[in-house]
Amino acid sequence: MIRRHMFMSAAAATLVLASCSGDDDPSPTPSPSPTASPSPTPTASPTYTAFPLAAAAEFNTINAATSYTGDPATGAVTLGAASTETLSTRVRLATSNAIATGTYVIRENTEESRFTTTNVTVQPAPSVTEFVFRTDDAETAGKFSQLEFLNNTIPSQVTSEAALQLTNVSYANWWRGDSTAGAKRFTTGVFGYTTVTTDMPTTGTQAYTATVTGRLVSVAGTTTTVSRVSGNVTASVNFATGLVDLTLDLNTLPAGGGAPVAYGTFTAQGAIPVGQSLFSGSFLQGSPLSGTITGGFFGSAAKEIGIAFAASGTFNGANQRLVGNIVGKK
Repeated sequence: MIRRHMFMSAAAATLVLASCSGDDDPSPTPSPSPTASPSPTPTASPTYTAFPLAAAAEFNTINAATSYTGDPATGAVTLGAASTETLSTRVRLATSNAIATGTYVIRENTEESRFTTTNVTVQPAPSVTEFVFRTDDAETAGKFSQLEFLNNTIPSQVTSEAALQLTNVSYANWWRGDSTAGAKRFTTGVFGYTTVTTDMPTTGTQAYTATVTGRLVSVAGTTTTVSRVSGNVTASVNFATGLVDLTLDLNTLPAGGGAPVAYGTFTAQGAIPVGQSLFSGSFLQGSPLSGTITGGFFGSAAKEIGIAFAASGTFNGANQRLVGNIVGKK
């Protein structure tokens, strides 16, 4: 206890002496100013490769498919299933920026077709919306393969159709047959540069201006018709809820040319999972046919949309299969 008292007394004396010091400038040296916390560096927006192509490229597709067996010219064919598939490697294609020298390839599972400039039946030009390849087998009657590309991939030849001047999404339609009476298959796929998930909008509702291409196979009694399908789509996406609402107003195009014929109006709805840029859904109750849709967003901040759809059922007294694609932009 004595030593503790002595230490405390010494400390007190030191304090008294310090308070009586003759120093005229007792101000302490200021502490260094705190360094401001740096602001977080904003994440740079992703960059996207764009159409038209600068070089040959390969793509996976979001696709739809159907099939039929028989000769439509001689009676009723046997219809296969109609289905959709999200982005995958099962249907894949290779395309080029130079149609005169490039090789164009499309592959579904183990089936493949290759095309070069000698197989072009419709050349790319601003006046056309699609360029087309076709091969016909010289040994097997009715064996063919036909590939139709949206004309937005070849530099200087992009379609002048404003709604189809798309820079991040495109489509290809592949129609082929084994023989006159054999199996025929139709596959449509959308492809391109999908929106990075961190670049997806999460608020607001966005309308897209979109168009349709596809095929309809219709069997009524002993009559079969295979028609090309076109039309317009009203597309609205609520990025806050993830709902994709579609209204498809479709026409069929006469094989010999002429004005489009009104076919039907279909409504469909899809859902975007949280943190994704792909979606899927179904035709809504009340649509003439039942079916599914699968699609995705392409380019910066989901500026473009691509969808594949497939449907089946009885409509206008005929058993039908419908497949096609939808492409559009904000």
